[in-house]
Formats: sequence, structure tokens, C-alpha cells
Amino acid sequence: MSSRSETDGEPTAESETKTASEAFTGRGLNRVEDRRILTGEAEYVHDKAPDDALHVALVRSMHAHAVIESIDTDEAEAHPGCHLVLTAADLKDDYNPMPAGLLGFEEWSLADGKARYVGEPVAAVVADDRYVAEDAVDLVTVKYDTEEAVVDPREAREDEVLVHEDHGTNVGDHEELTFGDPDAAFENADRVVEGSYSWGRISGVPLETAGVVAEYDRDTDSFDIDCNIQLHTLVDDTVYETLGYDPDDVNLEVPPDVGGSFGTKIAIHRYCCLAAMASKELDRPVAFVEDRIENLQGGDMHSTEREYDVKLALDDDGTIRALDVWFVDDFGAWPRYPINQVLKPLSVLTNAYDVQDARYEYDLVLTNKTCQTAYRGFGVPAHLYALEMIVDEAASELGMDPDELRRRNLVSPDQMPYELASKNLYDSGDFPAALAHVRGKIEEERDGGLLDPDLVESKREEGKYRGVRPTVHIEPGVSGSDWTNRQRSERDELDDRDRDDVAELPEHLRAEVREDGTVRAFLATDSSGQGHQTLVTQLLADELDLLPSDIEVVYLDSVDAPTEYGTAASRMAVMLSGAAQGLGDELVGNLELLAAEIWDCESADATYRDGAVYRLDGGGGDGDDSLSLSELAGEDRDRDADERLTRASYDYEHPATRLDEFDEALARKFPVYPTAAFAANAPIVEVDAKTGEVEILKFYSLRDCGTQLNPTIVEGQAHGGLAQGIGAALQEEFAYDATGQPQAITLFDYRLPSIENVPEMELDHTETPSPFTATGAKGTGEGGMIDGPAAIACSVNAALEPLGVTADRIPFTPNRVRERIRERGTED
Repeated sequence: MSSRSETDGEPTAESETKTASEAFTGRGLNRVEDRRILTGEAEYVHDKAPDDALHVALVRSMHAHAVIESIDTDEAEAHPGCHLVLTAADLKDDYNPMPAGLLGFEEWSLADGKARYVGEPVAAVVADDRYVAEDAVDLVTVKYDTEEAVVDPREAREDEVLVHEDHGTNVGDHEELTFGDPDAAFENADRVVEGSYSWGRISGVPLETAGVVAEYDRDTDSFDIDCNIQLHTLVDDTVYETLGYDPDDVNLEVPPDVGGSFGTKIAIHRYCCLAAMASKELDRPVAFVEDRIENLQGGDMHSTEREYDVKLALDDDGTIRALDVWFVDDFGAWPRYPINQVLKPLSVLTNAYDVQDARYEYDLVLTNKTCQTAYRGFGVPAHLYALEMIVDEAASELGMDPDELRRRNLVSPDQMPYELASKNLYDSGDFPAALAHVRGKIEEERDGGLLDPDLVESKREEGKYRGVRPTVHIEPGVSGSDWTNRQRSERDELDDRDRDDVAELPEHLRAEVREDGTVRAFLATDSSGQGHQTLVTQLLADELDLLPSDIEVVYLDSVDAPTEYGTAASRMAVMLSGAAQGLGDELVGNLELLAAEIWDCESADATYRDGAVYRLDGGGGDGDDSLSLSELAGEDRDRDADERLTRASYDYEHPATRLDEFDEALARKFPVYPTAAFAANAPIVEVDAKTGEVEILKFYSLRDCGTQLNPTIVEGQAHGGLAQGIGAALQEEFAYDATGQPQAITLFDYRLPSIENVPEMELDHTETPSPFTATGAKGTGEGGMIDGPAAIACSVNAALEPLGVTADRIPFTPNRVRERIRERGTED
């Protein structure tokens, strides 16, 4: 096993030097984005507002469920500095409802007749500045007739309180999927283990909240909208369709610097639409920047909340025979796009275990809570948590060492590529070796370290319980897109689809050589801190034999960029590296052809290397044996723009579309993720039985994302992801009371992890290149958040084993730890 550790492969800053045998790709090149961020030169969306921009503040519902009887805007409109107040009634003449995540729902950008969650926007006030706008908000009088709210997702299934009366049920969608023959497997297995687990409502909380600056151009009847939305070229339909315009008339542009998203900004199109509508009404630029309370309370940014009932069939020797998963997913008040967080776990249905018989069933319910959007991992973390809990439960019932039970059922390297029962494929990896690696680490801790038996015993006498339980997890990467509308498709027709019916979106990249000899590349996606500019810089530097400082990478807006999937699902490293390779080949070919034309020779006699084209046939005379990039750009400048050979573009196809192995999954709209990054974790935890506090003393992890294109970025993604995983496992929760009032609307209430909660991490890395991708890279943008919570929960189970307590609810907060200890009657 090759290994890169913090000490033997340290990702340090690199100078812009290399030898002929070296490459910038694979090195910890400093991020090109960081200088402008760290020196205050970065420009965020709120910097885009011109001096004459007006500002929006929103009237939000304070009730979870209430009929809106009337809205009186007269006093607000009379307030000095107030220019406009919009309600749903004002939108209906000229605009459209927002596209919904399920058919049959019609949601306007402002609440229409009824408020369905606390924080739902009811009216938009536009004024000279945000201060005046907020003053005017207080002058809008809304009369409500409150109704009973439904907040418990299991109770919501009973339909005693309907969130949408015209829909007739709170169950927005239901599906039962069967793979193999789980009924026979459960009947024939030696025993069946059952468990129920809860995953609390969490989400990403980006440093920069949602923001937009919109300007309507009356001359062209079009919009220019700067916003920090994620996937701006894919979800731009949510804006232009709501406005009722063609795509070319609504230009969405995302700044190069966005202060985080983690998926949560995919669904902030409401703000883009409202600012654009106000701009058109007033013929002025209009800005909106969400404040922190809005973001936490009603910013359409909460993620999954689930209740699981899980069954595992297994034999007495520890062989897992079948898995049965049922869960209810709390979708909040409206079915927003995207909705398939209930489906992505199918791509890792049985995690790293070799199990071919499974049932997967879900109810997607609507409640009086903030709507659901994407979050790092997109539904997978909760699934892996529930799965690992039932495996722990099974080990307990069998009286078997949980490590041995896991090891015995892992997919082995000789089974790769491994087809899951749910038809996705794991590309490569050695899961048993990864598990053995972290087990070796913790064995070292038993000899005078954190897990020394004498120390563990003395701590236990103090009421502090230490434990660790190694686990292995898969991070599915590089989503294909076709499955994402499964829930808006006629499911009876899915069995008849074939490969030709599948639509997949490539990743687009283009570049031009400038007359100073540098290269400018254009990204068709947006970024919220992932380092796309750095990645493309180092890849193109290698492809074109240039230095990174010779490469500039900029972004295209939604009109100039082709519609493509963009930044989501851990796909950009894979897709951009494939696109950069293809683009480099295209551009080199063009430059050789251009040189051959200039020299009037065969193109085979012109060859590109070291940032110039060289002539091989010896003709041409003095000084005519090479052409620099600057000279080539000068020779090319008089051509028509679309005929220039110093320009090139490339569309890298999604890896799964090129492989027959994925045909069945693609045709049947099952989630397709052609890369399987993986991690083996061993967090050592200490639980104080008196206070309920859980401290992570050290976090051992071995991680593999295939070829590491930039180890510094890989390391950063792992640290950030694990920090979020720690928050999810132990601290964070958007809780609600029984009336639907949110309990976490400030950062005092929503406990993000700080440096005090994030332990010393010892991360090792292996590289098992993917055979499915151009560079061997796998997606790695969601790791840590995907695998951290389950790993921590298992270690808590190990620590509290003497007390008979398991972490059956995430986050396992101190009060829940104490509650479980009291329930077991094992407190001192």
C-alpha cells in the first residue's frame, strides 16, 4: 500500500519551477484564489451593488401554519425612502410560480394565501437602503388566522394536519425498491436484527449568506443578475422561468469568490427572482443580502431530517445476508428542487459490504418547517450512519467483535469493479487494507497511548468512558444527472428505457492564447471555495508546458456557458481534469496547424513543446524554426473570431456515459456515481457520563480519492468535511418545538464546531486510481461529512458499551447522552 502521510508527503507551498520529468499536477500548488482572499482583494456579491442600488428586506411569517387574511402595505409604502412593496398578488399578473421539486405543487416567490413555515417570505419591501427597508417591513400589517402545525415527520404521514390541503396528503412521494431477493434472504438467515435511528435536521452554514444584485435593462428587455447561487448554469431555469423570460434574456453571473455553499445555495433562486422583479418595476438596480438570522431560520437552506427503521439478516458466523431500510424524510413545507437526497444513498446502498439482497423504501413528507435543500453528502451521511448502527447492533446480538464482523463482510479488492445490488459500480479500492491500517494505528495507542488499558480504567473510575471502533465508508463521486428527475418521471415507463434515452451533461472548458503569450481559460461552472482556478491552472500548465503564472482562469456567465451540471456531487476535480486534458490536446493541435499554415509546410512537420511550436523539416531559413505563443497569437488575430486557431474548447463526457457497465443504472434512473473514494476512520472518543459531553481525543483516518491532483486541496477538503461531520454527530441541529417554532436562529443556538471541538487529526492517504476517469481521480469534495458522523457514532457506541448505551440519535448531544444513560439505569 502506497501511503502519503502528513509527514512523508507534506503538501507545502511550491515554487513555480519544475524539471522536464516533473509536473505541477499532483503537487500541493498554492491556491491561486487565496492571495486575493487573504489580502482583501476578493470581490463578493455584495460588492457588486452600484451606488444607486435599492435594497430589499423581507416580511417573514412568524407563524408555522396560518392563513393570510390580509396584507396592508399602505403605511410602509408611505414611509420616506420606501419605493415598493410586493406581495404574491403583485407577482401573479406578470410572473410565474417557481419550478417545484414534485409535480402538482405551485409555489410563488412570496407566500400566496397561506404561510407554511416560520420565516416564509410574505412580502418584499424595497427602499433606499437596508435600514430603511427593515423599518418599512415593520409597517406592513399582516393578519393571520393560525392553524395547527405538523412538525413530526412520522406523525405527518397520518395526514391529520395537512400542509397542502389541495394535495390531500403530506406524503409527497413514496417508493419501494427491491434488489435481489431480500424476502428469501431474510427467511433463510439465522437471525434478523432490527433498529430505529434518528438523524436530526442540520445543514451547511456558509460564511457568506445568500446575496443578489439584479438590474433590468429596459432597452433590451433583459436582466443582469449577479448572485452567489450554486449550479448557476443548471438551475438558471428556476430564475428565467419564474420571470417568464427566455434563457438568453436572463444573465446570471456568479463572482469568482463565494464564501461557501456546501449545496445550500442551489435553492436561493427566490431571492434572484424577487430582486429582478423589483428592478423591473422600479427601473433601478436592486440588491438583497440575507442576514444571519434569515439564513438560519428561513433561508431555504435546511437539509435532511430522517427517521429510520432498519433490519439486517445475517448468519451466526457473521455473514450479512440482506438489508432492509425504511425511512421517512422530512422535506419541510415545499418540495424544492433538487429533491433526490432520498435516492443518492442507493449509490452506496450497502456501503463497503458485499450484500446483494436489499430493500429500500422511503416516504418523503411535508411538514411546517423550512424547506429542504442540498447539503454536503446529499443524503448519504444519514444512510451510512443508520447502516453502521445496525451493524453494531448485529455484532452485539451475535456476541462478535464488531471489527471482525465488518472485516468479514467487506468487498475485497479482487471484486473490483464491484457492482452494487442497486446497479452503481465501485471503481477500485482495497477496503480490508484500509481497515487494517487504522486498526494498526489504534493498536499503537493501547501501549502507553490514549487507549492504554490502565489509563482507560482510571478514566472510567472518574466516570469517563473511552472507546474507538474503526469503520470503512464510501464517498460516491461525480454524479450523472439523468437520475435526478426520477421522481418527476412516469415510473412505469422506466423499465422500458434504453441507453439512448439517457441524457448526460459533459463539462465544458475553453481557452485562448493571448498576444502576450499567456493563456486564458474559461470555466463554465461556478465555485464556492473549492479551488477550481488552481486545479485548471496546474493542469493546463502541464498540458501546455507552461508555468502556472502563464495561465489565467476566469468564469463564464449563464448565457455564455453551455448548460451543464457544474459544481456538485464531488465531480469537479474529475470533470475539470478530464476537460483540461482534452482542451490541452485540442489547443496544441490547433497551434501546430496554425504554425504549419504560416510556414506552408505539412502539419506533421510542426510540433509543440515548451510553450512554442517547432519546425521539424529544417526549412524556413534563419530564425524561422520556431514560433512562440505570442507570435502565433499575433499571426492569428486577423481571422474571424470563430475561426481562430489560438482558441479551443472541449467537452469532457461524464465517465459513466462511456462505459457499458453503467447502462442498466442509467436507463432505469438509478443514481450513477462512477467513482468510489473511501475512508477508514478511527476516532478515539471520551464520553463523560456525568455531563454527557463527548470529546474526540484524536481522529485517525486513511483516505483514498484516487489520483491526488492537488494534495493541499485534498487535505483541506478532508479537514473541512470532518469538521462538519463532527458538528453533525455531536452538536448541530435545527430543532423545532411542537408548534413549529424554530429553536436555532442564531449561532448561539446552532452550535457550529469550533477549534475546541475539532481534534488533532492524523490523516494518511493512499492512491488507488480510478479506471473510469481520465486522470484516475475520484471525487473527494464531500468526504468527512459523509463518513465522519457514522464513524464518531460507532466510537461512542464502543465507549458506552459498558453502560449499554448506543448513539441512536444524531446529533448525540450531552442531554441525549445523559437521557440514554438514565433510561438504561446505569448512571452512578
